[in-house]
Amino acid sequence: MQKYQEKFKQRLKQQVEKWQPGDTISRDQIYRFLHSVNGTAASIGLPDYSQAASEKLTELNKELKDKWSFEEVMTGYFSPFIKDMTEQAEGLRESTLVPVSTLETIEEQDAKAVVLMIDEDLDFLSGMKSGLEQRGFIVLLATSPEKGLEMFLNERPNCVIVDYVRPYERGYESAQSLLSKATSEFIPVLMISSSMDKHIELNAYKSGVADFIKKPVNSEELEVRMNNRLRYQKVIQQTIMTDDLTGVYTRRYLSTEGKKQLSQALRSKQTLTAAMFDLDFFKKVNDTYGHPAGDNVLKSFANIITQLKREYDLLFRLGGEEFLLLLPNTTPAEAKKVVERIRIKLRLTEYQEGSSSFNVTFSSGIAGSTIETKNLEELVEQADQALYMAKQTGRNQTVLFENKNMVASKRTIYVSIIDDDEVLRRILFDRVCELVTDQVNLEVTAYKNGEEFLLADWYKTREKHLVILDRIMPKMDGLEVLSILRSKYPEHEVMVLMLTGRKQEQEIVKALELGADDYLTKPFKVDEVTARIKRLIKRSLL
Repeated sequence: MQKYQEKFKQRLKQQVEKWQPGDTISRDQIYRFLHSVNGTAASIGLPDYSQAASEKLTELNKELKDKWSFEEVMTGYFSPFIKDMTEQAEGLRESTLVPVSTLETIEEQDAKAVVLMIDEDLDFLSGMKSGLEQRGFIVLLATSPEKGLEMFLNERPNCVIVDYVRPYERGYESAQSLLSKATSEFIPVLMISSSMDKHIELNAYKSGVADFIKKPVNSEELEVRMNNRLRYQKVIQQTIMTDDLTGVYTRRYLSTEGKKQLSQALRSKQTLTAAMFDLDFFKKVNDTYGHPAGDNVLKSFANIITQLKREYDLLFRLGGEEFLLLLPNTTPAEAKKVVERIRIKLRLTEYQEGSSSFNVTFSSGIAGSTIETKNLEELVEQADQALYMAKQTGRNQTVLFENKNMVASKRTIYVSIIDDDEVLRRILFDRVCELVTDQVNLEVTAYKNGEEFLLADWYKTREKHLVILDRIMPKMDGLEVLSILRSKYPEHEVMVLMLTGRKQEQEIVKALELGADDYLTKPFKVDEVTARIKRLIKRSLL
């Protein structure tokens, strides 16, 4: 982190040195300088800089002048930074450094509760997001029930906060569908409303919401209510073994029963085989025929496996369209015969939705335990690697795990970082490059403004892209770039993470309406933005 701090201070010094005594400095120049400091400093462990810049921005907004002399600016707006800008890097004040040990790890960020908020009131969304994020939640925003349902299905939040929608209003069916799915999965839904009508509150509770809160909402009270519901949810989920939709065992039960099965297999020197299933292009079923049709396919598929497996084989739903079958005392070759019987049965099954009919297929990966198998996680990971190979080499097939060197072709995601701040650009570039895995290759390119990005050969047809976009930039701002992206390129191929300063919450909600997939408010912790990028990369692979 110190190298970024040194580079940042050096850049500030160079920027200030461009002005000379006798120069006139405009409001826009002062604003951009302070905005850049405010947005970047805290993210690299210089909170004093960020705080000072924020205070000076407030002073600037109160001023009616449009121009200042060099002397006025240096002794006024830039005075908190002048002294440190002239110091050598080794003389950095200890008080401005944040030890690496105090920064949140990505795992800690991933462990935070994810809250989905759905409301058409843009000011309310902005205010509540800020308050809840200060209390440690990850907050996702949707400005309509339709978008909220889509985000719920993609992100699987821990809690949902939704505005009351009357039966005759747009989005009512989507709101009800979300509520039904959330309650079936024991995800608490808190409903909010500005209405004082007691009947609305009673109807909300009858529909299954966990809590009903009247506006104006106090973020501290909301946090207490959410934490209560989340604790209750955890207790419920820990006691549940079967998946509510399909009736098969849950992933949670796999962690206990699966370990027991593997222990027995190793003790008796038998083979426990894991067969992982993934329905091919299942998202297209939901998009084309609707989520109820998708649910029917999942239930039917689970039923087919249950009919064709042996009585002592164990079937688990891992989540979404992924299932795992544990076959005790069975070699991978024997398990493949069972899987192919399931494939034939599914291929002969025709699904009817209105006047349309369709068929589905699946890919499968199989791995068997050996005396070298350390734990259940290793066995499942090997089956997952084989499944990945099956999907990458054509789908609708079964692949057996062969050895630890088994590698499928990587999926490439093209990442574009657009920010006029050189230091922040460098930080984001370095962090994104660190996210490359055995399964994902990231092609990362950085641009200093929107025009440079749009003129570049950045778009690859039929490939996945992630654009990390700053809101405030010279020449062309982030909202203009976002608008062009959404009008010219397929939304399912291009995901957008927008970065903004603290004072632009309302504009960011506008960005969500224009089609941004997520946003972060500067200053942010580097690990926080890394976790958000990881989440979007994972979504792009679906």
